[in-house]
Amino acid sequence: MPRPFCPGDIILVEHRPTNDPTNWKARPALIISGSIFHQASLDVIIAPISSNIRLNNPWQVVINETSSFFASAQLKVTSAIQCSSILAYPKCQIRKRLGSLPVEVLSQVRNIIIDIINKD
Repeated sequence: MPRPFCPGDIILVEHRPTNDPTNWKARPALIISGSIFHQASLDVIIAPISSNIRLNNPWQVVINETSSFFASAQLKVTSAIQCSSILAYPKCQIRKRLGSLPVEVLSQVRNIIIDIINKD
């Protein structure tokens, strides 16, 4: 039995464009929700990961190819976690687990999300 999804896991999800829901592409994302939520829900909360990096964007965390943890993330190129684009995603549309990020990076992502929600 595969291990359950954990916060900090990087996964590949089925991204289905709204203009053609029958066509999908695999896209990376970071699981940010906690294990208790995963046990009780059919979804996970994710932050999309993109190779399209926006300079000076305070709502993203860049995972650089030179980072000590880049190999464990299993990403192909330098990418950014899009903290301002979180969403609930059905577990059944997760294609596979790629890798994981250290707890420090997960905490940084969660703190940015909290700032987005709390700052007026």
